[in-house]
Amino acid sequence: MTTFTLTHQDGTARCGLLQTAHGIIETPFFMPAATKATGKIITTDDYKNLGKDTTTKALISNALILSLQPGIQTIEKAGGLHKFMNFSGIIFTDCGGFQMSRSIFDTKSKKGIHFRNPYDNSKVVLTPKKIMEIELTIGSDVAMMLDDMSGYGATREEAILAMENTHRWGEESLKQHRQLKQNHRHEKQLLFGIVQGNFYPDLREQSAKFINSLDFDGIAIGGVAIGEPKEDMYNAVDAALPYITKDKPRYVMGVGSPEELLELIGRGIDCFDSVYPSQVARHHTIFTQNGKISIDRKEYAHDFTPIDEHCTCHTCQQYTKAYLYHLCKVHEPIVKRLKSIHNLYFIQKLMEGAREAIKRNEFQKFKGEFIARFSKNRTEKDDVRRETKN
Repeated sequence: MTTFTLTHQDGTARCGLLQTAHGIIETPFFMPAATKATGKIITTDDYKNLGKDTTTKALISNALILSLQPGIQTIEKAGGLHKFMNFSGIIFTDCGGFQMSRSIFDTKSKKGIHFRNPYDNSKVVLTPKKIMEIELTIGSDVAMMLDDMSGYGATREEAILAMENTHRWGEESLKQHRQLKQNHRHEKQLLFGIVQGNFYPDLREQSAKFINSLDFDGIAIGGVAIGEPKEDMYNAVDAALPYITKDKPRYVMGVGSPEELLELIGRGIDCFDSVYPSQVARHHTIFTQNGKISIDRKEYAHDFTPIDEHCTCHTCQQYTKAYLYHLCKVHEPIVKRLKSIHNLYFIQKLMEGAREAIKRNEFQKFKGEFIARFSKNRTEKDDVRRETKN
């Protein structure tokens, strides 16, 4: 069954349609991170009602974290993840490989990852079969294979070991997914592979060739947006892309800043996820067409205009910069929700604009004009990647 169809191409930028069990979504698209079946200080209702003319059609949650709390039995009893979190759109689930690269795992073996449950300190072994069982049981539309991610600055030997684990687990994830979903009510679930290889171009090429040779429904490039400079990220993506088929959706994990989204769309990437837009919003950084602003600065204390007079998000339609400044200064938690709504709306409108520009064969013009405006307030720290997953 064909699940992805290319509809338009402008150079290497492209639009397509991805068919899932919960509907068809047009690419390129961006998914906010609802890691624990929710965003931070934001609800699924907010995702659905960002503004008058824009909604969030896809989210990504973390299957591993949800299996630990509240547990897959609870989600299954609720009727699946969509009903549990009250979201009728498309849901991707990540496997937890990013989290496993951090501090909670004990050891890795060829068969999987050994770690302790942070909620009750019990021992857990995560294998390809186990994560496939979890993702099928909770019923996401798109599941991610189990991968092994080496961190930024890893040695070549560490990168090779993680890549070899990823390849081994990719084959096993695919095998187990096929077998398990034959007798499962979520038999329409798609499975994406993940390319690793760290920031070694030859390893990225090797990994892309291997993962692309397997029969996944889509191909993700993982292990980027983890603290590296932007150029290192672009180089890692560029090293993998020539060896990934054009006939399947291409997904770069963990990217959510406006400039980087456009740069990667221009390279032919179809989908993205990140906590970045809402994460920086919670720390007062707000996106505007003329660059980022810090809404907690005193200059906004008596500014009774919306963040953007042309924006139709819920926040801009209801509140002024002066009011948001006031909420920041009195440390009112609700301001984090209002700022997050605006930034998420901004990103969704950016993606809409990119899609329309591709259809008109004007993507490079759209990208150039946007970045010229948006980079006005750019600082040196914007050139260094920040970790954007929670």
